[in-house]
Amino acid sequence: MMKQSPLSPPASPLVDLESKPVVKVNNGHCRTVVPVNKVTNIERATLTLAKAFHDSKANDYLMKKFANIPSSEEVPKARINEILHQFNLLYAAKGGEIVEANDFDAVAVWTGPGHHFDQDLTNDPVFNHIFFEVLHDKRDEILKELDCYYLFIVGKDLTNPKVRGSVRAIFDTYKRKADEEGVALVLEAINEHARSVYEYFGFKNYHTFHFGAGEVDANGKANPNGEGFVGYLMIYYKDELPGAIDN
Repeated sequence: MMKQSPLSPPASPLVDLESKPVVKVNNGHCRTVVPVNKVTNIERATLTLAKAFHDSKANDYLMKKFANIPSSEEVPKARINEILHQFNLLYAAKGGEIVEANDFDAVAVWTGPGHHFDQDLTNDPVFNHIFFEVLHDKRDEILKELDCYYLFIVGKDLTNPKVRGSVRAIFDTYKRKADEEGVALVLEAINEHARSVYEYFGFKNYHTFHFGAGEVDANGKANPNGEGFVGYLMIYYKDELPGAIDN
């Protein structure tokens, strides 16, 4: 079963979900064909994700937390990207699946069934309780003995808005894999827009949680009275989940 995997940063703004190229299938209808490929160039994968999350305050907060950097400390974007790169290298070393579509227009990092691994705890017990206890227990409660593909991160290169269908291709590929293998897809969205995008792709929210409260405001600025961020534990499964209670 999945262990204490790290949080999935928010999806990048995926407003246009159309794709190309387009081919004809036998019944005359059009469908998109965008190959999804495993990545060996981790540096290029990180570059795509860095572009996707350039303006994500929630992602900045998480990267600092995972690296035990105080949330009040101002950190250059290059440092945030380096932390993300180290996570990508870790996932690659631990047997994760790093994939791209449309020549690195979109990149996703997964762990597959039987290949999940424990994340090191941070030095913040409140953060650990939210992500490595509550979410872990909630996943186990919902999935029971069902295994899954876990999404650590997915993002689109927002500097190329004319390239379309890349994220759709990744989700279509992994939904098909999950259906064929009888497992689920699991992720955590950490903003409302990401939640709506994942819902579009067939995910459902099973647990709403808050993090960063009393540390930062909704823009990631240090604030002892700040509201922090809202996250959503989201799961895709072709059938009813064994222990699901829809929230």
